[in-house]
Amino acid sequence: MVYDNPVSLEEFWGVVKRLTGDASRCMMALEETPEEDEQGKAFWRRMYARAVFAVFEGATYRMTYHAYAARGRCDVTFSLDELNRLERSYDFDEDQEEFVATFSRTRMLDNIKFAFNAFARVHYSDYVLSINDPSWVLIEEIVFIKDFLQYPKGPEGTEVFDENVDTLVFGLQWFLERMVELVEDSRDCFLAKAAAWEAGEDRLLM
Repeated sequence: MVYDNPVSLEEFWGVVKRLTGDASRCMMALEETPEEDEQGKAFWRRMYARAVFAVFEGATYRMTYHAYAARGRCDVTFSLDELNRLERSYDFDEDQEEFVATFSRTRMLDNIKFAFNAFARVHYSDYVLSINDPSWVLIEEIVFIKDFLQYPKGPEGTEVFDENVDTLVFGLQWFLERMVELVEDSRDCFLAKAAAWEAGEDRLLM
């Protein structure tokens, strides 16, 4: 059996843990800032928001990267359009082995759904992101906050309000719970597929 680190579940989750750790540190700093320090509170609300955005972007990037790297595994099938989309997502340098994300901001929600689907597929999982879940609206609101903060039309556009923080907290929690489900199901399906092959033709996962 061949397990290559760039597409390992452990390596993927290590990236997610580091990014969520940054968000947690920002939240801790926000909670520890005195109420009378309005500028300090505003600063840490912005830092928390940007840390949450980094979790979404980093996780989406890594899920799509894993799908691209594992697209040649046995019995993994992508349509021509999906393969083109995977390939267009990166500027791949064969010599330096670097991927550069080119995700469009306006397609962020669609990229998240596509990344979940592609990641599950290369691990032989049927997991589907629950976009019909009422909490999906939190993700839509987070994308709105990101666009608003990234392109402020004035000083007020740089403000992250307390209600925005609530959306970020609960939206991130929901997103992480879905990723835990995805990774656990992907691990189980991958191992089941490998065991079936080893018991049969002893084929290698490439």
